[in-house]
Amino acid sequence: MAKKISKKIEVTPALKYFFAKLEKENSRYESELERIEEESLLPIDEIEAFVRALKTQNIFIHTVGLSGKRESTILSKAIFSLNKIIKIYYSTSFDEHDTGFIRVRSDLEERTIVVERLHGFRPKAETMYQSSDQCHVIRYLTKWLIQRIDWTKTKLSTLEIYSIYQAVIEEERQEELFEEDNWMEHENVH
Repeated sequence: MAKKISKKIEVTPALKYFFAKLEKENSRYESELERIEEESLLPIDEIEAFVRALKTQNIFIHTVGLSGKRESTILSKAIFSLNKIIKIYYSTSFDEHDTGFIRVRSDLEERTIVVERLHGFRPKAETMYQSSDQCHVIRYLTKWLIQRIDWTKTKLSTLEIYSIYQAVIEEERQEELFEEDNWMEHENVH
């Protein structure tokens, strides 16, 4: 028996059957689409955490400033991260033709993480490096950053994370020595 919802359309058993099947197929399609989207996105969480940690430190890099001359810029002012895209500016200027940065992003088609250089007005991306492994991208960024560090302003002794790093290394060394001593004692007993 058909029910009338409006004056023009009757919901017949055939329409009920059609829409029940349509709902089921739509649900299957949406879940498949979510699965594909999750698989296609390459995470850059480790890279973002790495960059976020560096931004908190007093690390300075050589950049080209607004006047077009070489200047020292604190990393926290040169790095921007938004919506899974990281930008590190190496040149800023009132003239857009002289502005440049590197961009780190996921490339869905290639299934890699891409480091690109963009320079000038309406820049065209120039691929500098790409890898599907976040650790390799971090290694590349480290090399790129170290070449630009202003050592006259950046002092290891003033970096909080460096102090933490040293404590971790010392703790690991102490653990190794302790394990080595225990192993030697165990060997002497037998």
